Amino acid sequence: MNCKVLAISVALILSTAGLVTIAQPRAASAGGETKAVGTLTTTFANPDIAQRTQGNLVILSRYSLSTYVGSLQGTTLALQTVVRDDAVEKKAFQTNTGHFWGTLEGFEPGSFSFIVHNVVDRSGCPCPPGLTPFEAKFVVVEGTGSGGLEGICGGGILKTVGAGTEYDYTFRFGKDCKANN
Repeated sequence: MNCKVLAISVALILSTAGLVTIAQPRAASAGGETKAVGTLTTTFANPDIAQRTQGNLVILSRYSLSTYVGSLQGTTLALQTVVRDDAVEKKAFQTNTGHFWGTLEGFEPGSFSFIVHNVVDRSGCPCPPGLTPFEAKFVVVEGTGSGGLEGICGGGILKTVGAGTEYDYTFRFGKDCKANN
């Protein structure tokens, strides 16, 4: 085989390989940040897992199911632990641990675990359920990503806007995350 035929063959193979990969979603890899913005809707499983009072504190655990739209398309299931002090400090402290499964715009489907930390000002309450204004911190648990979201890390904020909830997250992948080094 002469050099010209070999060069044309290699060029055709590389062109075909390039066409095959154009339409495919990307998998997670190191380099840069990926912004995710949108809204989510949350429902709660009834009844609560448990609810108790200790002095001025109301302590409860419950499951929540959220549907994400926007840059993230998918579902979360979380266990919420809430401590409310409506008598003295008029605050609620909440920690959610959960699991997301779905897609991040431009990536293949996958999943990851997360933690949400939330301190809520309840000074204007009693509030209708689900309408207490808040701004919470959302953090991906590094090392838990799978599928198209393998190697994911990062997080951002969740906050109420009117009667809805918006999210604004920044994600990184691969070597850009400490747990993946």
